[in-house]
Amino acid sequence: MHSENIVKLFTAENPAALIDRAELTECVALLAKLCSSKQPIRFASEPGGVALTAMNGDIQAETSIAADVDARFSAALPAAALLKLMKKGTPSSTAILELLSHEADPNAERLVANKCAIQLAETRFVLDATPTDLFPEPIRHVEGTKVQRFSIASAVLWNAIDGTIDAVSTDQTRYYLNGVYLHSHNGRLRFATTDGHRLYIQDTNVQTGKFEVGAILPTDGAKFVASLLDGHASADPVKVEISSSVAVFVFRDVAVTLKLIDGSFPDYLRVIPADPDKLATIAGGELSARVASLVECTGAATVYLKFSGEQLVIKATGPSGDGMTGMECAYQGEEMEIAFDARYLRSAIEAASPDGRSMRMRMADPLSPALVTGSVGGWTGVLMPTKA
Repeated sequence: MHSENIVKLFTAENPAALIDRAELTECVALLAKLCSSKQPIRFASEPGGVALTAMNGDIQAETSIAADVDARFSAALPAAALLKLMKKGTPSSTAILELLSHEADPNAERLVANKCAIQLAETRFVLDATPTDLFPEPIRHVEGTKVQRFSIASAVLWNAIDGTIDAVSTDQTRYYLNGVYLHSHNGRLRFATTDGHRLYIQDTNVQTGKFEVGAILPTDGAKFVASLLDGHASADPVKVEISSSVAVFVFRDVAVTLKLIDGSFPDYLRVIPADPDKLATIAGGELSARVASLVECTGAATVYLKFSGEQLVIKATGPSGDGMTGMECAYQGEEMEIAFDARYLRSAIEAASPDGRSMRMRMADPLSPALVTGSVGGWTGVLMPTKA
């Protein structure tokens, strides 16, 4: 940083911060994913820089950035407006943030600002600021509670959330199903979700050892973590902390804290069929495309799959008429027809084999759950049939 900028900065009586613009833009862009258009990001001075915090309900994201900063600097600025300004404002290498108040007290530990001036090169902008004392209290582990700590590869965590999130229930009366169940299973970390119609499971190679992990991550929080991980797989693992009420994920220099769902996830193992005797091996991409075509043409909500030898016949009946198509299928077992909700079937296909390659369905009879597996290692789906 240039010394003339620093001198220029601290000649102002108001608390101010001089920040590298590119770094500030990156940090604000990350946190803005959590905020609605008018929600603020809190800035607070810390030794050697500024701490940034964004909150949305039970989700919190925190990061920090190096800066030349007045020790009294504290403000909450609208995320969307600030991000737009950083991306579209006058080109500059640095940004100077200066707090403004009609009732400034030079002796105050923190200035309660109602405006923040932002200097980009020779251009000055002013944003409304929310008093930081109105910002929600930070989400933290309850003092004295046991905290379990472990690490998980960023790609593994993203894959586990992405492969299970679609089966989360949206039924608010069964709130304990409104999230991703992260827990220990046979000494390893497992993710599970269910909405009563399907169950998605993703096993990982993360060893939990002697300690038991059990936490239900809220849906929006899990999606936010996945959004920050998507496209940013790193050699550095994600550091995880879990207590009875809070989960923390640290990666990309961001700490994401989630309030856990307070409830007990059901014993989902009871719905997994023990040993279905019928096995169908199918090209997942082709099956998904054929189901989609039938549904679009007929308006049907349910599709019927008839397995026989090397042939799979797919039928659908809807408001627009009937449809039927066939495709090759390696099938072992007695001839059988089973019906599935078309949307749930396609979701399971895409989760099992996102590459569209071979997938497997194990079935016992038309009324029992089907086991679905595919090209994603450690992923298992349990799909409930509809009544024929």
